[in-house]
Amino acid sequence: MPIEPALDDLVVPEIVQPYMASLNAEIHPDDGMFYGDRRHYFSTGASALACILHAVGLAGIARPKSVLDFGCGAGRVTRWLRVAFPHTSIHACDVREVDLAFVKRSFAVTTWISGTDVANLKPPGSYDVIWVGSVFTHLSVQTSARLFHELMGWLPPDGVLIFSVHGRYVLRRADSGAYNYGVGDRWKKLVTDYSESGYGYADYPKEVGLGPGYGLSLSKSAWWIDLIESDSNMRLVCLTERSWDRHHDVIAVQKTNWD
Repeated sequence: MPIEPALDDLVVPEIVQPYMASLNAEIHPDDGMFYGDRRHYFSTGASALACILHAVGLAGIARPKSVLDFGCGAGRVTRWLRVAFPHTSIHACDVREVDLAFVKRSFAVTTWISGTDVANLKPPGSYDVIWVGSVFTHLSVQTSARLFHELMGWLPPDGVLIFSVHGRYVLRRADSGAYNYGVGDRWKKLVTDYSESGYGYADYPKEVGLGPGYGLSLSKSAWWIDLIESDSNMRLVCLTERSWDRHHDVIAVQKTNWD
């Protein structure tokens, strides 16, 4: 049976509070992002929406006609997008059909299967706003660069891509022993690459069962800024450390023409 917790005691950013009353609080019983902590689950979604609303405001997009939740899972953030943009065409994509069926039914959005091969991603259209939460955080430097450019290609002029990355807070947290990010002995090589090139990555161990090409990444803000500045048709809207769930850095990039 779906989990339907009350939200009476949930504390969310002020910018998100107007949407609380309309939020669908149903949680899929196999939601991979729900670990039994109701407050954290919903506050994480609310934090994502706060980041999105701030970025959209800075980008000057008053009323987006289309929004994509790329890597939506079972709707941790999608539910918040639905109430914040009630008259907008919202799409959500991921790799698990069972998650997408739940998201489509529960939040009245259009869903489509994505995949792990960037070259074969086929969106059904373009999007004024794309949210990518905790996807680049699991990809190698080559895949991240390819996916970034692919997603930017799905934006119309003035559209904005908003995504999360692991920054220096994650490095400090892991080095302090406060949290193990699951890559074991590969962490040292990851940090070396991060220090030398600005981007470090390691596959998760085989026993995790996720296969090669999916692991943990750590990236410097400067690495992303260099990537953005390499294209004259991209504008860095904002870069904020630890703004999503006080954990992930969030970057927003707008497709624009400086001329």
